[in-house]
Amino acid sequence: MPVKDKNTDRQLNKVKTVYSFWGRLPWLYAWQDYFTFMGRPKFIRGLAVKRLNLRLGDRVLEVACGSGRNFSFIMQAIGPEGKLFGFDYSQKMLDAAKKLCRQKEWNSVKLLQGDAAELKIGESNFDAIISVLGISAIPGWESALQRCYEALKPGGTLVVCDARLFDGGLRFLNPLVKLIYSRLAAWDPSKNIPEKIRAIFGNLEIKNLNFGTFFIAKAIKY
Repeated sequence: MPVKDKNTDRQLNKVKTVYSFWGRLPWLYAWQDYFTFMGRPKFIRGLAVKRLNLRLGDRVLEVACGSGRNFSFIMQAIGPEGKLFGFDYSQKMLDAAKKLCRQKEWNSVKLLQGDAAELKIGESNFDAIISVLGISAIPGWESALQRCYEALKPGGTLVVCDARLFDGGLRFLNPLVKLIYSRLAAWDPSKNIPEKIRAIFGNLEIKNLNFGTFFIAKAIKY
């Protein structure tokens, strides 16, 4: 495993700082969801999960699961027979997710802390893997996507929902958007996530939303 350089360490520290803040205030994180998703967080998050085509009893991994904003959609699809693994770099976010799981009595959720670029979870052969607004914040994002490929079983599905800068007439807003979300979400819009997924998986379906500022990318491991 390559040794992390100082720049990667700085980026990971930034991710930890940013999401430790949100993890301590999950109610505020839920509120900003409406702003980030332009008033459609439930619709877009639900649509991303729907693209996984989950079945009862499936084993699902969520990378950068945060405080569990997608858990309800996943658990409804896989039922108590299924298994959900939530993976995140921020322990504070996982603490918030753990509290949510206790409240909802989701006993089949396992939470794990670590760097997604390494994705050390001791599990593989997942039916599906999802990440929503996570890959763009992961310093070693390309390695993370490769690890996702390796963790899926043949025929398994990856769905990544993430954000882009504005195009066309609203481009003038991009400097402000980039400033806000690089600080509040460790977001890096320079990453071409869909093309990297296509390169790793050899296939890609993509759906654009919110004036092209959001995308849902889907790939299958053949």
